[in-house]
Amino acid sequence: MTNIQQFGAVRWVWDADGVVTVTLDDPGRTANMLNRRHYDGFAACLDDLTAHLDRLRGVVLTSAKRSFVSGPDFEPGEITAEEAAETYDLLVPLRDQARRLETLGRPVAAALNGSALGGGFEIALACHHRVGTANPSAIWSLAETGMGIMPGGGGVVRVTRLSGITAAVLDIVGPGTAFHPAQALAAGLVDELADDVVSAAHTWVLAQPRGPFRQRWEQPGYQIPGGAEEPPGLADEVRRRSAGSPVRALAAVLDVAVASAAAPMEQAFEIETAAFRTLLSAPEFPALSYLFYAMRTVAGPSQPAKSRAAAPGPTVRRFPQVVANPLAAVFFAPGAPVVEITGGSPEAAAEVRAAGGIPVMIHDGSTSFVQTLLDAGPEPDAMADAARRALEAGLVIDQAGADVASVLAAGFPPWTGGVLHHLAATRASAQDGEGTT
Repeated sequence: MTNIQQFGAVRWVWDADGVVTVTLDDPGRTANMLNRRHYDGFAACLDDLTAHLDRLRGVVLTSAKRSFVSGPDFEPGEITAEEAAETYDLLVPLRDQARRLETLGRPVAAALNGSALGGGFEIALACHHRVGTANPSAIWSLAETGMGIMPGGGGVVRVTRLSGITAAVLDIVGPGTAFHPAQALAAGLVDELADDVVSAAHTWVLAQPRGPFRQRWEQPGYQIPGGAEEPPGLADEVRRRSAGSPVRALAAVLDVAVASAAAPMEQAFEIETAAFRTLLSAPEFPALSYLFYAMRTVAGPSQPAKSRAAAPGPTVRRFPQVVANPLAAVFFAPGAPVVEITGGSPEAAAEVRAAGGIPVMIHDGSTSFVQTLLDAGPEPDAMADAARRALEAGLVIDQAGADVASVLAAGFPPWTGGVLHHLAATRASAQDGEGTT
């Protein structure tokens, strides 16, 4: 048997101890994404492990990229519910694949060398032990609720069993909290931190007893922290936190956490996936998924561009964040200011990012976009009218930056996708209405 094998986006190596290091390495990509190459490669790897189970001592799962896994491989833009459903056709196969890894009967350790979001962290949760990098810039998050949906590959089920119903709903999955290493360790989402995560994971695997190995919450006598019944007052708190928002993701997380806590694992996964699919059809999903990728666009490359001479005399205005948006915590430093740059250059934006700011490029006009919204607010309709008038007066601004700024620095409702996205959607809706009369 060959000791080093690769198929699709997965490479695996057997060592003399019978420990297999599985490395996620999507060819030609800067990050590992959940796509067909990942699925096919992981299926081939699992087939090999299963075929040689008598030799298998354990598994270490890691990544050759700077991050671990960055989530589903798609750019939603104006994605419709039908397109979203097609995009997530791999959801159940990937979910079942993670379950297959979890139930191999051998210890499996995730060596989290970098950030993992959404489905990427769901894979890590299917492992029996998680070693996280000590690098404080790493982020681990089940951030789906910020897009109006929820984990659908086992994330709610496993976090509920690991941390309890209340923590899953209010602290981890429900708010889509972004955890840095020290926070993740304190919350129990990772079991240890290390500079060399692969070596530490390998050491843990070899320290486990030989023979059948099961997930901690599937071992005899395990009790979910806080019990499997809905805690008193939790539903009231969810209603309070959801007040004023049409997004049902938090309520759905509560429903799934409670229903799945007392259910057998396979049934629990079906409960979660069904709720996930229902949220895909919610009218807020396209706008919130747009906002997610707008934030990623504004965040720019993981490394700032090398600065050259900026355009002469740029005008810079800074505004604090006025809302705590969970998506922002995935992409930006806590409390990062929104920085409008008028008459600047891409290099100026890179410098703002490097200094911890959120750059918004104004290409024409001297008006402050954020201040215009703040002066018109707080009512969303008044802010939208002010934004429309500013554009009609000749303001030219990057749409992604404008929408992110309107949500973070002016408090425009996030489920609209941002003020310019909202204006465009309203205009398109009006035109569709005229076409049907």
